[in-house]
Amino acid sequence: MPEFKYNPDPKASKKLHSREHVLADDLSKMMGEPKRFSAYLGISIRYPEEILRRIASEVLESYKRDHAGKINCGKLFFYKVGQLRKDKK
Repeated sequence: MPEFKYNPDPKASKKLHSREHVLADDLSKMMGEPKRFSAYLGISIRYPEEILRRIASEVLESYKRDHAGKINCGKLFFYKVGQLRKDKK
């Protein structure tokens, strides 16, 4: 699992030109799905950063607890984000 390295400077990379892009890049790398950057960008625009980072830390904690391989981090992350939408209704 890649280590979480948050870079608060959006100018650090030419491709990451906004705070949402930096967040999406961080989340996609944390969940081990860098090719799904666009999916993470979509949710980083819709939901507050604090909530998404909290969910990501819960998912990574579950990953460590469940013997590192029995769960898919990306699927669990999107499931938990989907639960936010259901809770709003």
